[in-house]
Parts: sequence; structure tokens; C-alpha cells
Amino acid sequence: MAPLPYDPPFGAPCWFELSSPDPDAAEGFYSELLGWRFEGAGPLGLGSAAHADGRRVAGVSAQPPGQQGPAFWSVYFRVEELSAYLAQVDEAGGQALMAIPDFDGSAGVALTSDPAGTAFGVLAYDDDRAMQSFGTAGAVHWTELFTADPTVRDFYASAFGWGFTSLTGADVASGDPDAGAAQQGYWAIEQAGNRIGGVFDASAVSIPAHWEAHIHVPDVDALEDRVRELGGDVLAAPHDSHHGRVGRFIDAQNAAFTLVTPA
Repeated sequence: MAPLPYDPPFGAPCWFELSSPDPDAAEGFYSELLGWRFEGAGPLGLGSAAHADGRRVAGVSAQPPGQQGPAFWSVYFRVEELSAYLAQVDEAGGQALMAIPDFDGSAGVALTSDPAGTAFGVLAYDDDRAMQSFGTAGAVHWTELFTADPTVRDFYASAFGWGFTSLTGADVASGDPDAGAAQQGYWAIEQAGNRIGGVFDASAVSIPAHWEAHIHVPDVDALEDRVRELGGDVLAAPHDSHHGRVGRFIDAQNAAFTLVTPA
């Protein structure tokens, strides 16, 4: 897959952020594991932005006082105009969970969910505030939706203009090494001439519905022991998938994340 331009097109992944009860510890973990350098703030002016090869690729932000819980990663997609997008979400059967149309005078943010209740974020902006790399080492390489209702593809086609190509029968990067053998349905997401991710039919496996992003690394197998050394653990050992060798892990704060060495 060719890297996307540094300026994500509308409908493409534009940000990947960890909400953490201990941001300093989280930054230390990912700096040691991935070589990320943290500098400046994320697109909403919160937390710290992670850089790989000098380019902004992700962020870490603190959970609000009194609302601290397990750490978790969130995927954000870029939209052109927030109010128009929210209207499309409503018409397509989704839901707006939170929306700030004018965050700082030049950006809007919303947390929305598809008709099956799977949450994801969107950002509307016209400057260089979000992800600067996609598909390159240290950056997000692939986004993936796990859902028990794969018909939600219709929702995403309406909301983002995505197309889908069936890859059923191929091994899938599901975080469950037995899922590929189960021959579950899998669809690649096509956007602006690029494959940016996939939709996995998780109806027959015990994986809760969620969005996740896969981070490009040179050798995922070599990082398995390093994750444990840093206080994390392995959810699914590295295995072959349709777009590379994939391993699923948790960090030292129990946030799940996925690493991929592209094919």
C-alpha cells in the first residue's frame, strides 16, 4: 500500500490518540518500544504529539480528573464540514455522542457511532494539525473495524464515501490467530484510490466491536519480548495476515494496540 499524502483526504484516518490515566508513563512506554519522540500538542491542543521520522503520527492525552479508567486508543477520520457530516450520520442511522463544532476557531471535533454502536472520532480542520504520515514506519499503516454486523459498511459508505472490496478467504489481521481459519468475511476499505483499512466480520469470534489502528514497524516479531520487558503483554502473537505480519498487544496501562510489518 502506497503511503497516503501527509495531508489526509476527507474520509481518511487523520489521528490516533491514547487516552491515559498516566500520560508520562505512556509516553515512556511508546518511546522505548517504537522510538516515538513526543513534542508539542495534538490537533485539539491537548496532550503530547508523537513523532516518527520528524512527522506527527499520534498523540497521548490525560484522562480528566475524576474520570480516570483504563487507557484506550481512539481512531479519528477527517471530514470536510462537521455539521454536514453529523446530518449524514443521523440520516444513515448512526449517532452523535459528542460534538464541538468550533473547537478553537478553525477545527471541529465529534465522537460518533455507527448503527451497531461502535464509536470513532472525526475531525474537521483546514490546517496542518493532525497526522502527517500514514503507511510509513512508526505511523499508522492500516485501520480496522471489528463488527458483528458487517452491513454497517453501508453506513460508512454514506458517511465517508468509502468503497469496499471483499477479501473473504484470506487470513485476516483480527488479533485472533484462529479467526483467519474461521474464514470470516473481510472487506478492504477503499478511499481516494487507497486501501486504508478493513472491516472484519467478528460475529463468530469473541472480539468486542471496535475500531483499531495498526502501527507500521520493521519487525513485529522482534518486538514481542520488548513489549513484555516494558510491562505490557501479548494478546495475539505475531502471525501472517492479508496485509503483513501482525501482532496484537497491550501496553503497561492495558491499552490494546496492534503492530504490523507490511507484506
